[in-house]
Amino acid sequence: MATKNSVIRRIVVGVEGSESSTDALKWTARLAKTLGSQVIAVYAVDVPAYYPEPYGLPVQFDTEWRAAIESEFENKWCQPLKAAGVKYRAVIEDGRAASVITDVADRENADIVVVGRRGRSGVAELLLGSTSHELVLHSRRPVLVISAKSAA
Repeated sequence: MATKNSVIRRIVVGVEGSESSTDALKWTARLAKTLGSQVIAVYAVDVPAYYPEPYGLPVQFDTEWRAAIESEFENKWCQPLKAAGVKYRAVIEDGRAASVITDVADRENADIVVVGRRGRSGVAELLLGSTSHELVLHSRRPVLVISAKSAA
């Protein structure tokens, strides 16, 4: 039985432009429309900790690059939310994806976090890491991982 405390009012969704991210965003848009939830779409700009010479500062600090990413995020990647007519906000923050998504979810008091799954093999996931895996292990919020097969 659903209670007032079990209603999903605020959904944080990780967005990064990939096919799996788009599937998660479309799933989130359908859920938010059905439940009347607000969505906070989050994109993390992973800032490298090391800047090898002679390259200096990485491209992430270029204001034109950042403006282009913000425009693509808000106007292209968030399109499923616009098309569904759900209330949403787009948030861009610097940092590792799992850390940024966790921080935003906690700060926004999200009821659930939704992310896509790329479907890497065990070895690739071990070497490259997995945002969805890290969120499932460390988030204080429920995490829903959407694979391409379940998004249809």
